[in-house]
Amino acid sequence: MPHPGAFGLLLTLHIVLAILVVGPLTLTCAAVPSLLRAGAGSLPALRVATRLVRGFAAASLLITLTGVAMVHEGSFGSVRSLGDTWLAASLVLWAVGCAACLGVVAPGLSRAATDIGAGGDGRGRLVPIAGGALVSTGCWLVIVALMVVKPGG
Repeated sequence: MPHPGAFGLLLTLHIVLAILVVGPLTLTCAAVPSLLRAGAGSLPALRVATRLVRGFAAASLLITLTGVAMVHEGSFGSVRSLGDTWLAASLVLWAVGCAACLGVVAPGLSRAATDIGAGGDGRGRLVPIAGGALVSTGCWLVIVALMVVKPGG
């Protein structure tokens, strides 16, 4: 199953980026509940986690761009389009996953770090942050399944 030329290079870059960006993003989101329960001792880690979530969510755009760049040259010469249901669904899920990270998880972590830094308890923010992390992780998992199975494609 060779993938020569530019398509092979883009596919390799797409997969490597997915591993190196989505993996750490998902791991960081998974660690959030433990960090919030740890309280003041986890304040430096919470601040780092906030930056990691923002950075990796933004970097996931590179995965999307490499995927879109190779869309019209699918495997074995098959022609794909962004109108393919599984590709369109993947793009929507990517947007939802990023929105959950950038609109819920990262701001929630930042507010929790501020609360803890002021002597409060950031655990009150656990449910929305964990919910956002769960939504984003679910999106990444479904995207991977769609990329492998390519239903209807």
